[in-house]
Amino acid sequence: MKLKYLFILSILTAYLFADDHTISVLDFTGEGVADTELQSLSELFRVELLKQDTLRVMDYGDMNQVLSIAGYDDPKCSTIECAVISSMLLDTEWMATIHIAKIGDIFMTEGRLYESETGRVINVVTYDHELSLEGLKTRGMHNLADMLMSARVPMEVHERQNLVYIKTKPAGAMVRVGRDTLGGFTPMALDRVVVESRPIILLKNGYEPYRLKHLPEDESDIIYVELQHLVPQIGHVAFEAPVPEGIVIVSADGASRFLVEEGAIEYKKLDAGSYHLESGQYIIHNENFRIRHRKTTHVNPKFHDILLIEKDRDKYKFKRNILIGSLVITAGYRGYLQYESENIYKSYGSNILEGDENHKQIEALDQLKPIMDGISIFTIFPILYYQARYMQMNRWLRAG
Repeated sequence: MKLKYLFILSILTAYLFADDHTISVLDFTGEGVADTELQSLSELFRVELLKQDTLRVMDYGDMNQVLSIAGYDDPKCSTIECAVISSMLLDTEWMATIHIAKIGDIFMTEGRLYESETGRVINVVTYDHELSLEGLKTRGMHNLADMLMSARVPMEVHERQNLVYIKTKPAGAMVRVGRDTLGGFTPMALDRVVVESRPIILLKNGYEPYRLKHLPEDESDIIYVELQHLVPQIGHVAFEAPVPEGIVIVSADGASRFLVEEGAIEYKKLDAGSYHLESGQYIIHNENFRIRHRKTTHVNPKFHDILLIEKDRDKYKFKRNILIGSLVITAGYRGYLQYESENIYKSYGSNILEGDENHKQIEALDQLKPIMDGISIFTIFPILYYQARYMQMNRWLRAG
């Protein structure tokens, strides 16, 4: 139960603070490992990806539904072919598969990272450093997630349990151990004994010093620290009209996401920088703005309901098709008039009365021709208009 709550909390946190990069994780497969343990490790691995502060992990239920519609009973794959197809079905940037085999008392783990757009395997890692099942839960999933996502954690950190890898956001912080400032900058590997026995301080110009007081409670090998600005640069944004439901303020780098309450006309205390508005329900125009220190930025975004846009698009398409059909019929009838006139001309004979009758028929047909031409000309302009609006609606939907 505790793991379940941790997983839900991590998902909510990721939706607020994750970057635009997305990933899906299939259920783990294994040999000599109980299904319940594989499921537990799968959930822990997803949590570790969320903790990286760089990813948005696809919701498990959504992933299961997509694969189920495609004919896959379980969200897992035991072959590369299955994994390639699954990766291309899921609407994420990457997809991960993990296989765990128990050999004696040792658990050997292999992870594969797929590029969903092409189905290509872009990274393969193995993790088999004599960890028990409990070790996989406390340390292994953390390290495997970093290795698979190419976080460039030195292999000696994974291979030896007496090293700790320190990462900071932003990178490039100096590390002071006691009174000594070490050469190099974060990310950096340090001996675990040093970290446990001596004061560790992280220093970077423009940021508050960070004192590393203790190691992570989960005994992981990697410590992640988000440094804080010395003087927070904070401003506000004010909207010209109340904001509809489900609007999110997103920072330029995608690292921060803030849900705006329905009906709000302002949002206070945003870090200085560039932002834009996002929504899964609306196409937003004039969505970009910039926050300056101690200033209120006034924005006037235009929200267009996606469902209404789709209805308008279909309406324009329907009217366009009706007019195209009318144009085809008119052009066909115009051709018929021309054909009948030519046939009557060909049937002219020496009989005067018959010739007068033919002449009257030709005149009647000729009077209809300009009418058909006029209808055709006046039909073309509405067709072009509806086609332009249809294409505009499509562009809006693709851009959104």
